Amino acid sequence: MTTRDAVATMPSMTTRERSPLARVASLWRYPVKSMQGEDCDELHVNEHGVVGDRAFGVFDSVSKTVISAKREGRLLEAEATLSSGELVVTLPVGQGMGRGAALDESLSRWLERPVRLVEAATFGSATYECPEDFEHDDSSLDEWEGPNGSFVDESPLHLLTSADLERLKGERPELQWDVRRFRPNVLIDASYESQGSLEPGERLQLGGVEVEIQKGCTRCVMTTRPQPGSLDRQLDILRHVAKEHESVVGVRAMVVTTGLVKLGDQVRVIN
Repeated sequence: MTTRDAVATMPSMTTRERSPLARVASLWRYPVKSMQGEDCDELHVNEHGVVGDRAFGVFDSVSKTVISAKREGRLLEAEATLSSGELVVTLPVGQGMGRGAALDESLSRWLERPVRLVEAATFGSATYECPEDFEHDDSSLDEWEGPNGSFVDESPLHLLTSADLERLKGERPELQWDVRRFRPNVLIDASYESQGSLEPGERLQLGGVEVEIQKGCTRCVMTTRPQPGSLDRQLDILRHVAKEHESVVGVRAMVVTTGLVKLGDQVRVIN
């Protein structure tokens, strides 16, 4: 599976009510929190979100937290995939490994701390940490608790539109506004001219899935981290978003009707 770059832009619309907003441009699943994920052809969505998304995390035995790239940016250098339900983790140096003691040992050596892979379904509510000052990783840490059953930060689904990225690229074209910085589950192709923004309270039909937009997605230090594939550390990403957009890019959503969403599915506003 590869990232799709050629989804046609929908024509301008005079009304959004019960009309196509756009189409699904790409779908993403991140089996291990803060590691690189998978660009998928389809996603199964249940009441907790995308099946297999943030289903695992790296637990720090000293801090008693599930660590993320908000605190430990190196996690973005690793890759996690699900194949026939089996997790495979590939660290920056080495071959892919399944769950077990050998993976835990390799993770601990790599991150230079005692860690182990844990499963969200049986873990309970996880505690996370993030630097108070995104420009200084050694600043004091904020802590918060996530929901049961998944290692998402807050909401089951995260949606982003191409209009969001289009607007940001227009404002600061010298920065790398790559979708991977924002880690959505669904990227919706919707041009800026066709009023492609999503609003809290709206309900959307994405293929066989209905969702309700809860609120804007407040961005954090994750967006500034370097990543494989020539993404540089760019603090100006978050500086700009904070100054011009109150730190919000994309939206968080809850699942109303479970089902299947596929690449290219129509996206409709239904209220």
